[in-house]
Amino acid sequence: MPKLLLFDIDGTLLRVQRAVNRAVVGGVVSRLLGHHDELPELELHGKTDPQIFLEIAAQLQLERHDAEARLQQLEQVITEEWERHLSPQTVQLLPGVVDLLERLAQLPNVYLGLLTGNVASGANAKLRPHGLQKYFTVGAYGSDSAVRNHLPPIALRRAAQLHGHSFQPSQTLIIGDSHRDIECARGSGLRALAVATGGLSLDQLRTHSPDYLAETLLDDSSIHAFISE
Repeated sequence: MPKLLLFDIDGTLLRVQRAVNRAVVGGVVSRLLGHHDELPELELHGKTDPQIFLEIAAQLQLERHDAEARLQQLEQVITEEWERHLSPQTVQLLPGVVDLLERLAQLPNVYLGLLTGNVASGANAKLRPHGLQKYFTVGAYGSDSAVRNHLPPIALRRAAQLHGHSFQPSQTLIIGDSHRDIECARGSGLRALAVATGGLSLDQLRTHSPDYLAETLLDDSSIHAFISE
């Protein structure tokens, strides 16, 4: 039976320098909201790009309908900002990522995709500095919905259309570093692997009861356990 592995990006596959993240968010807010001062403090972990944008707009007391109207420009503007700042020097690969993707790409009936809060072109901009985009054939993105829990059905539908057969939820694994990745999987009946390479520790992730838990992707035993089930 085919298996579909859907990877988060930030904190799971790679880490972008904090200063670059702040510069990109600042550039987007300046260009789309006209705010050039210090940004409000927000908890961004595991959220979609449109969700973050709308939360910042609310903090700046912009009317909701005005903020939503500017969402139409978000993907182009945020991608331009990422492309200005991203390079192999500002994007750090997380432990075990390339070796794991290389091995998974060779397995029959195993398909790799993305499930990320990044808008689609922004996701590709982050993957390109280290050539990771070649491993992923399909994805669901923040540009598809501001609500992360809406993304799994989109990813499943696209994977089925691309590969010519359906993927059962029980045969689909979301791999991410946030409790929101676990909640996203749960909402669609998918399996969840939590990896402690982002902002949450193993103990913090364990409280959200993922199906599998790993300190880093160097420990790929959980992924192979899922594949062999």
